[in-house]
Order: sequence, then C-alpha cells, then structure tokens
Amino acid sequence: MRLKFLTNPTIMSHMNSNIVGLLVSFPLLGLVIALGIALKRYCSISSESMRKFIHIGVSNWWFLELYYFNTLAFALVGPVVFIILNSLFTFRDWGTALGLGDRKRNYGLIYFPVTLVILVLLQYNGLVSPLSSTVGVLVMGYGDGLAALIGAKWGKREIPLNISKKSYLGTATMFIVSTLIVLVALPLYSTMAVKGAILAALLVGAVSAVIEVITPFGLDNLTVPLLATLLVEVLA
Repeated sequence: MRLKFLTNPTIMSHMNSNIVGLLVSFPLLGLVIALGIALKRYCSISSESMRKFIHIGVSNWWFLELYYFNTLAFALVGPVVFIILNSLFTFRDWGTALGLGDRKRNYGLIYFPVTLVILVLLQYNGLVSPLSSTVGVLVMGYGDGLAALIGAKWGKREIPLNISKKSYLGTATMFIVSTLIVLVALPLYSTMAVKGAILAALLVGAVSAVIEVITPFGLDNLTVPLLATLLVEVLA
C-alpha cells in the first residue's frame, strides 16, 4: 500500500503517470545540482557542503517515486541514470574543477543511487513497505546530510578511533534528525502507538548514528538507509 499523503489522486493512466514522473524527475535533479554549484560559486560554500546539499536534495526524488511511479521499470530509470552519471563523474574525475577530486569520497555519490535501486526493487516486490523505505531514504538524505553540514561547520571534537572522522556534534545531529524522521512517520502512517513509536524512533536514530560512524569510504550511503529500512519494517 502507498502512503496516503503520497497517493496519486489524478485519473491519469499508469503510463502517463510514469512518464510525468520521468519528466519531473530529471529537471528536479538538474535543479538541485545547479543550485549546489551556484551556492559554491557565488556563496563560497565548501565543496563538501555542496556535495551534501546535493545529497539532501536528491533524496527528495523518493517522494516523486512514491507519487508518480507504479511500474518498476519506470521507477528504476532515474536511479540507474544517476548511477551512470555519478560513475562517469567519479571515475573520469569530472568533479576536480568543483573541488570534488577525492575519488574515495565521490564513491558515496554512486552508492546512494545504488541504494535507491535496491529499495525500489524491495518495495515493488513487496519485501518492504513504502513507509519503511521512505524512512530509510530520508534518514540517509536528511540525517547524514545535515550531520555532515553541521559537523563540518561547528563540530570541533572528533570521535576517537573512527576512520570516517565523524565529530561528536555531527553524530548527535544524525541521531536527532533520524529520530525525528521516524517519530513523525510512525504515528502518522502506521498503527503503532505513540509510546512504541518513540522507542522505535530512538532505536533507529541510535543505530543509524552508530552505523554512520563505523562505516568507512562512503559506504554509509548503503548501510544506513538499508538498515534503517529493515529496522522500521521489523518494528512497525
């Protein structure tokens, strides 16, 4: 079942709805990337901040996936194209001019749409619910994105012995944002009682924060959303 607030209310045919989804998806992604580049060029944000701005913006594509797409093949087009473009961006070093020359860091740009492909496949095969997959994507998009932005700007103390060089403030932000996402989603779109939703939100937030700290090389773009999705699927 689709989330109620994202159910397409129009009378468009399935094919038309999917095509509209594609027509909306690519301008959205292009706009997010263009805004990120403009912020770096004209507002002097760092390359890492630009990367995370794009990261957060791209995660909003998931709402288009829920609203427009009802055919698996069409739902996969956007993430697959993004994997191809991000792979070219990374392996052909197109990001050097933008200050994104760290290939290992750029691997995360590939892993995120790979995660979207996995979640689309799981959702369309009935293995996870739209609620669970949406939480996973938003925890990764907003939780990780805001954690990196805030941690890079104000996080002065790094957590000892973590290869990803995460700060205490960034990790706290990841926990808070992830917890809030689950705390909003579960009471509204599941039958879980408020007390159970609070406990589930705290668990998902804590696990997501820990997994982000201990996962190196941008692989948290895979581990965090998939594990958050699994936890919500089990708990809700």
